[in-house]
Amino acid sequence: MTKLKLPLIAIISLNFLILTSCGTKDELNEVQIPERESFATQNSNFPDPATIKTKQGPYEMAHLGYGFNDYAEILKPESVYLHLEKYHLSYANKLNTTVHGTPFERDSIPALVSRIDNNSPKIKNFAGGYYNHNLYWKSLSPLEQTKPTESLTIAINESFGSMAELKKEFISKGNSLVGAGWLWIVNNNGVIQVMVTANNDTPSMPEVNGGYPLIAIDLWEHAYYSTYEDDVTAYLEACFKFLNWGFASKRFIPKVQTTEVVNTATPSTPKVQRTVPTSSQQTPKTEE
Repeated sequence: MTKLKLPLIAIISLNFLILTSCGTKDELNEVQIPERESFATQNSNFPDPATIKTKQGPYEMAHLGYGFNDYAEILKPESVYLHLEKYHLSYANKLNTTVHGTPFERDSIPALVSRIDNNSPKIKNFAGGYYNHNLYWKSLSPLEQTKPTESLTIAINESFGSMAELKKEFISKGNSLVGAGWLWIVNNNGVIQVMVTANNDTPSMPEVNGGYPLIAIDLWEHAYYSTYEDDVTAYLEACFKFLNWGFASKRFIPKVQTTEVVNTATPSTPKVQRTVPTSSQQTPKTEE
């Protein structure tokens, strides 16, 4: 009988361990896996936008003017960060590398895009990508809704009838683009127009000749997809709500009118025609 005591004790101990172990497994199975949202990038992880800089010149990153979280009503903050740090910065760095040793390397970026053409396709693409993004960030005023100046409002009403009609055209043209590109509000000698360009073309490029850009909206998928997926209309609605009309107004030059100047002292002298702007504003105050 004494020989059976040890195995019996061993068997009882083993059963106890098995039962205890099973209880532990049940408890572990009840632990919940954290939701995906808990792994989202935290706001505190975003750097100061001013710290995102090019590797070299001559072209530098434009100052964003806002923090990444300030765009929350338009775009996800992490999307804005990725857009600036990856796409915009990449265009700037590639432009700086490609332009060296060319006739364009001393041009300002507005001068460069106004004379670059398909004979220099790489520089054209990088310059357009860089320049257009500079305008894009300044075309949005994410913390407030602004209004155009009186002269720009008059021009909008003359061209579209009302701001509501401009918005309809803005959304319609934005949805009409097939593939990647940009949506623009431009000034064509005082006439306000809405247009789209493919890829990184800019209205002021000679092969486009579409007028002077007042507003630029990025229609590449990297700009909106992570926030809106395929709903381009929702993206355009949000952008239009926060268009920076203060920026556009500074760039707007009213159309030129012709006036007649008559020399009364010498009636036989022909009348002289002069062209004068309808406003004292002669040149855009802001250029990127």
